[in-house]
Amino acid sequence: MFTYIYKGTSHSNTSSEYMQSLGMEQEAIESVLNQQQFELSQNLEKRQAAYAKESDPLYMEAQFDGTPESLQKWRDKVPPSRRPLLNARGRAAACIGNKRRLAHR
Repeated sequence: MFTYIYKGTSHSNTSSEYMQSLGMEQEAIESVLNQQQFELSQNLEKRQAAYAKESDPLYMEAQFDGTPESLQKWRDKVPPSRRPLLNARGRAAACIGNKRRLAHR
């Protein structure tokens, strides 16, 4: 959870109305909102890096081996919402992490 300190007190509500009610000036409000956006972007980058590091190798192994055991190992590591979608042929589409790496080649 994102928090900021204003006049010695920690706050988590980042609505402009709330911060104005505290007496914050517009410049300070914008600074808090910019910091919040920065921290959110850092969290996303860290999650994407962890996903690529931990699950992509298991996914590639499962595709290469084609064994139920290797596929289960990957499924156990990756929540269903993060698994690649299957295309019409039943093959897995590229993971987000794989797409990202391919774009940089």
